[in-house]
Amino acid sequence: MRTLVVNQGALGDLLLSLPALRLIKKHLGDFTLAGDPERCLFFKAIGEVTSVFPANSAAFSQLFTGTIPPHLDYFDDIWWFTRRRGLVPTILMMPDSRLKARVIFTVDEGPGGTNCSAFQFQQVCNELNEKGADFGDFLMPLSYSMAMDEREGFDLSIHPGSGSAMKNLPLSMFMDVAARLLDNAPGMTCCFILGPAEGGMIEDVERFARGFDGRVQIAMGFDLGGLSNLLGRTRVFWGNDSGVSHLSAWCGARTYINFGPTNPELWAPVCRNVTVFRSKAPCSPCGESYRKCPEPVCLRQIDPHAAEGALLSALRR
Repeated sequence: MRTLVVNQGALGDLLLSLPALRLIKKHLGDFTLAGDPERCLFFKAIGEVTSVFPANSAAFSQLFTGTIPPHLDYFDDIWWFTRRRGLVPTILMMPDSRLKARVIFTVDEGPGGTNCSAFQFQQVCNELNEKGADFGDFLMPLSYSMAMDEREGFDLSIHPGSGSAMKNLPLSMFMDVAARLLDNAPGMTCCFILGPAEGGMIEDVERFARGFDGRVQIAMGFDLGGLSNLLGRTRVFWGNDSGVSHLSAWCGARTYINFGPTNPELWAPVCRNVTVFRSKAPCSPCGESYRKCPEPVCLRQIDPHAAEGALLSALRR
């Protein structure tokens, strides 16, 4: 069977779908992944899929005009990962269509709040009539992950940004905790990971790094393969609710993630090496309301001393 799986999510969203994608591959064999070209090619490079289809191509967009382009008519089976049914092309939902999409909802919108990974995995189990699949069997780290005693990269990597400034712990808190950790462990090395979203932090981080005689480095301009290689050799990682944090979890680092407005019960990586730092603010989590929040104070109420203690314990392990 020639199977197309459509998943147009951001990096963190795509990694939340990984157990479900692995289950599809186990039952149906190799499939083609359609989505963002960079992320799809990354999944191909690490062996999770064998072929990819750019979801931003003209052929793909024809689906939304009511026709199935010849490129997609090649497939026998389409799985469409989406948050809402209205985002699936109408032609794939028609009863008389030769290609009818099997829809997998990516987020549990009900009161239960099931983790996104487990929620998607269970839906795929139901579609495949698979009753005995063990979710834990599909949580193997990515191929970049090295054994902990073979990790010769940074002791601590920090990603202080995310896709939304409202999900970010203040940079000053990251630097204050990192400074105390560096002072308490003279041989420790640290890396700050900065991408395009963190461009406004570069000068402050550079100034911070100059105070530690080469023990603090800055990583910029990495593609997903290079970033995975860095994280696969990192011992401990600390970041916000972001795609980079999800990638760290799947690359096997001991991963610590700050959650303020977003709900870790839904959005945290399911890997066993993840620890969540939760806000103590009574309004946290607020779901999608954070996008309109006039004064996001929740992340400032994460206890920096508790975070420091947990990170120091992980570094000493």
